[in-house]
Amino acid sequence: MIKLLIKNESDLYNPYDPSQMKINEGVYRYLKSYCSALEAPEHINDTLQIITENPIDMDRFQRVLQDAVKKDIAEFDRQIARNNKRVLWEIIIGVIFTALGIMLTVYLDKLLLTVISLFGSMAIRDAITIETTINHDIKCLKNQMDPIKNIKMEIVQQK
Repeated sequence: MIKLLIKNESDLYNPYDPSQMKINEGVYRYLKSYCSALEAPEHINDTLQIITENPIDMDRFQRVLQDAVKKDIAEFDRQIARNNKRVLWEIIIGVIFTALGIMLTVYLDKLLLTVISLFGSMAIRDAITIETTINHDIKCLKNQMDPIKNIKMEIVQQK
């Protein structure tokens, strides 16, 4: 269970947003800090308990929280899509340079062929690094958002 102590409902929202439809960055960072430590398939922190003296519109806060999570997940998806395009171009350039190096062995000296092959190999290595490391890390960050996306909420009124 994640516990959150606030004085007023306005503490949950960005103080610069008069419509109170954007989550307070401090609150959101606090909630995400619980997700980064989760590795078990069953989440220990699957309930958010908001402790306050004043009443809170739980449905509105849940919508605002889910909107923030959706925004983060959409950004992760955009990064993965951008990286996938880069991987494709890196592979194309790598294959072209490698093939060019092999085809030109008859006409050119060894040093130029080595440079051309080096560029091809570097492009292919970059593509592999992006796909196996960077995209993997982004997908892990995206999966860490699941507990917040499906979190149950309860309000505890202090007197």
